[in-house]
Amino acid sequence: MSKRAIGREMDRYEIDQRIVETIVVKPKVTIDGIAKETGLSYTAVRNSLQRLLNLGVVVEATDTERHVQRGRPATYFRIDKGLQLFIPPRQFKHLALTLVSQIMKEDGPEHVAGLLDRAAKVEAERLSMEWEKEEIQPKTLEQIVQAICGYINEQGCYAEHTPFENGFYVHVNNCVYYAVSSEYPGTICRFHESLISHLANYHDKALTVIHDQAIAKGAHNCRYIISHR
Repeated sequence: MSKRAIGREMDRYEIDQRIVETIVVKPKVTIDGIAKETGLSYTAVRNSLQRLLNLGVVVEATDTERHVQRGRPATYFRIDKGLQLFIPPRQFKHLALTLVSQIMKEDGPEHVAGLLDRAAKVEAERLSMEWEKEEIQPKTLEQIVQAICGYINEQGCYAEHTPFENGFYVHVNNCVYYAVSSEYPGTICRFHESLISHLANYHDKALTVIHDQAIAKGAHNCRYIISHR
C-alpha cells in the first residue's frame, strides 16, 4: 500500500498516535525519519506534527551536532507533556472502572448521573471564573464553541468545530475515557454533555446542546450540536 493510501485510511488521531509512539521509541527523530518509520507521507507527518505542536504534546528542538544539507542544524521533535494523552496509564483505567462499579452497586445509576451533573457544574463554574479573571471570557457563539473545544483538547480528546446555519457542530475525535464510557454507558458521556451545556448556558442562556452521536455507542466520533433555541 502506498504512503498516500495509508494516510487516507487512517484518521487524524491514529496518525498522531503513531507519530507520538515513534518519537518515544526514537528520540531526536526528524520529519524524514518519522515518515520512514511510519510509512506516512512527508506532508501527513508535517501536518500531524503541527497539530501536536499546537496542542503542546511535542516540542521542536535543534541538534547542532547533527547537520543536514548546507550545514544547517537538524530539526527534531521530542515529547513534552502529552504522552499520556495517547498512551493512558492502565492503572487509571482500572481505578476509574473500580470506582464507578462500586458507586453503581451501592447507589445506582441515577446517583452516578447526579454526581456527574454536579461535578460538571462545578467544573464549568471554575472555568468561567478563570476566563473572567484572565479577561478572556467568550462572548459570541463562536468564541464560546472555541473555548469549549480548547478545554476538551486539554483533556486529550481532540475536538474540532464546524459551523452550520444556526450554530456549530463540535466533533470529539478521541475518547480518553472510552474504557469507562463503553463499560458503563452514560457515565463519562453524561459528564461531558452536562459540562458543555453548563459552559454554553453560562455565557448564553439561549443556547441548546444536543449530543447526537458517541464513540462509546459505536460512532466514529462524538458529536455535539450547539445552537440557538
